[in-house]
Amino acid sequence: MDIKVLFFDFDGTALQRDQVFISPRNMHALRQAMKRGIICIPCTGRSADMFPPQIEAEEGFRYWVSASGCRIIDRKTGEVIFDGDCFTPEQSAEICKIYEGQQIYSEIAAQGKLYFEKEVNDALWNYSVPPHHVWYVETGRQIAVEGKLSDFFLSNRISVEKFNLYGVPEEKQAPFMKQLESMDYVNFLDGTPKNMQFTSSKLDKVAAIEVLLKRLGVTYDQVMSIGDSPGMDGCIIRRSKVGVAMGNAPQELKDMSTDVTAPHDEDGMALAIEKYLLK
Repeated sequence: MDIKVLFFDFDGTALQRDQVFISPRNMHALRQAMKRGIICIPCTGRSADMFPPQIEAEEGFRYWVSASGCRIIDRKTGEVIFDGDCFTPEQSAEICKIYEGQQIYSEIAAQGKLYFEKEVNDALWNYSVPPHHVWYVETGRQIAVEGKLSDFFLSNRISVEKFNLYGVPEEKQAPFMKQLESMDYVNFLDGTPKNMQFTSSKLDKVAAIEVLLKRLGVTYDQVMSIGDSPGMDGCIIRRSKVGVAMGNAPQELKDMSTDVTAPHDEDGMALAIEKYLLK
């Protein structure tokens, strides 16, 4: 099989239950695939600054598709191959106005980095930091914004890639949702009113991936992809020569896939790579 590129997701796919580290078998399979000349590319909803430590440490992962396709980078050269389909600075500011100054834990992804309100960042122990994000905030790489978030993004002309709001108090969930749903440029991802994740409705992951494939001189007939989310991964999986759904994926994704492998906590990704790429 003439597969030249492998796209793989993180959460629910490559990562263990801790959502931080990749299992030894999964890492071994990825390294063996790269030794055979296959370009292995993480393709995730995460901001680039929040990629797992093992991915950061491995130079073989040259290309990163982050923030659901908002930003694609070449780590070797530092070039941003694709940067678009984000909220405009005006839209970013309008969203921030909904919750800023209300002691809401939020992570705002922009330009590959994560931004926090300084008041929240300075007292993280008072908030429900997602367990799998603790390692990141402990590194201190997040950027603390003084003053109003809306003023910061608007005055600095920064376009936000993605908003994550965690632990939204129950009494604020309905008002927040009502305001966000009234904005036709907001696209909700997997989540709940308590833990909200959303990107720009103009985000086109397929268009972003096609920019990268053209750069690599590859077509979907030479692509294998692995994931667990119909919304986040399905658009690439159904176009790939080999599209693999994780055992823990919803039936909707399994129905559009070439094959179904074991769940993420049973090294399902490694099993698929071994089956299709390491024979």
